Amino acid sequence: MAFYQDLPMHDGEVAMMKAMHAPVVDNPSFPAVSPQLANHLQIAPLIAIGTLDKQGRPWTTLWGGQKGLAQSLGGNVIGIKTAVAGQFDPVVEELMGKEANGTIVREEGRGRMVSGVTMDLQTRKRVKLFGHMIAGALMVREDEATEAQEHVVETQLVLKIDQSLGNCPKYFNKKLITPAAAKPVLVSDSPHLSEGGLDLIAKADLFFVSSAQNDKDMDTNHRGGPVGFMRVLSNEPSGAVLVWPEYSGNRLYQTLGNLRINPVAGICIPDFDTGSMLYLTGTTDILIGADAAKVLPRSNLAIQLRVTAARFVSEALTFRGERGEASPYNPPVRYLVSEKQSTVPQDFELSQATLLKQTKLTPTISRFKFALSNSAWHKAGQYVTFDFSSRLDIGYSHMRDDDPLSINDDYVRTFTVSSPPGDPPRPTQRLKDDEFEITVRKVGRVTDELFKHEGTENGDRMPFEVAVKGFGGDFEIDATAGKAAFIAAGIGVTPLLSSLESIENLSVIWTIRKEDLGLVQDVLEEGAKVALRLRLFVTNASSEATTSEENLLSDFGKAGVQIERRRLQRSDVELTDVETIYLCTAVPMRKQLMEWLSGRRLVFEDFNF
Repeated sequence: MAFYQDLPMHDGEVAMMKAMHAPVVDNPSFPAVSPQLANHLQIAPLIAIGTLDKQGRPWTTLWGGQKGLAQSLGGNVIGIKTAVAGQFDPVVEELMGKEANGTIVREEGRGRMVSGVTMDLQTRKRVKLFGHMIAGALMVREDEATEAQEHVVETQLVLKIDQSLGNCPKYFNKKLITPAAAKPVLVSDSPHLSEGGLDLIAKADLFFVSSAQNDKDMDTNHRGGPVGFMRVLSNEPSGAVLVWPEYSGNRLYQTLGNLRINPVAGICIPDFDTGSMLYLTGTTDILIGADAAKVLPRSNLAIQLRVTAARFVSEALTFRGERGEASPYNPPVRYLVSEKQSTVPQDFELSQATLLKQTKLTPTISRFKFALSNSAWHKAGQYVTFDFSSRLDIGYSHMRDDDPLSINDDYVRTFTVSSPPGDPPRPTQRLKDDEFEITVRKVGRVTDELFKHEGTENGDRMPFEVAVKGFGGDFEIDATAGKAAFIAAGIGVTPLLSSLESIENLSVIWTIRKEDLGLVQDVLEEGAKVALRLRLFVTNASSEATTSEENLLSDFGKAGVQIERRRLQRSDVELTDVETIYLCTAVPMRKQLMEWLSGRRLVFEDFNF
């Protein structure tokens, strides 16, 4: 029986735990080849490998394509045997050299540090490893994986393992891995990223990162999220600057602990569709709290990487990956301050809003009237930013499979203000200066909570209060800009509701489902003159309508609404007599409209915060 001594936490990991107000815990890493690692080596089709170059810079690569690419050899030694790119892989070059001549490279003494993580993206399993190289070789063999009549380059690498640790499947986006032939071509060799490299970052939903605590320890691990979760802050000739959010994890901070001591990292970003690979190394900054939010709003922890060397290699991978189910834990993409207007105005003093009244318009849409503790100053078409965290945030939780979206949620939401502003005063003003309204569809955790409350005017005994971070946005209909059109889908009509008094030159095209005709009724009651300018497309009118729905459609027709019982078509939006077209639809429909209306003056605001 073997007895193992617990591994201590490194100073950098402890410092990160304290900085993030997380409890300091023991290091759960196994100081040898764990049974979990021994088993996973035999079934994992991918392994990411990291090492340091002669300048001490970390590099990361991704090998594999078939299950069984590695195995335990006993005595905490493992062997890796897999196809690799024949050229331009920085890890292969550092460990085995550039020539595939079968020469065995032996490491004397302790050997150079090598870290890795075995991956099965289909089952969302991974096990990390750290050790030292014993020997390796690079050679040419017949292509057994693809049964092609050609030769491929293969690496054989033997490692002595010092640590291993299984990790959770939290941010895995599933992919089915199949082998492919690598035909590497060096497209770019510069820290200033090529167009291909930028495109790869934009489509990536995972990458691998290696870090080292000088010559004492090393770590390679996975980072996953929604497509585009890594953002490009700049791309100057001296080198690109990238940033990504660090999502809530196991709070061991093994990668960030290394970066705290030695702020350099090497990452690789694979393209599972084309086989291209982007290898990067550079210096890092750990951004915490306000520093993270200044760069990447709604982030409490982020990493900024200043690229000092990079390679973009086409067809570098010995496999391809068919995209599958995304991780249910992925939060929405967090955009840079330079990309998106912040949803939290910096000059607004945090205020409390009290729900006065909920008016149900359809089974899933309600209008909510709020009163602020100070005046509700806003412009027509702006949104209000609510912070529901005090009501919904349950504190840290590593994983919650019963409710994965509750992890990484900051509970900050934006809703378009559907009531007109009170400044300047208007004779038709029906709300007080400290009141405003939003019209909302029930779609998620925050709106679920909101819909549970009726408001004090409807008899709720306990006031429903929520923090307001301010008003923002510039989606305002310009009544002086000549003839215009407003194209909306469903609840997207809300920006129009605050401007109903200034639509003399506006035509409205609105697509909606018959279940939401109550919203149309409410809009026409708020602004009767909209009816004569409204062309209403009822997208599911072919299904049987209820008597009340038919009565509503009849009333709309009598009021002057032009009703179409079908989906919107290209010919419907070819408006030759308008100068400006406002769009307020979901992203897929907006992309279609932008294609149909190419060359026209389009105005829209992206509310996908």
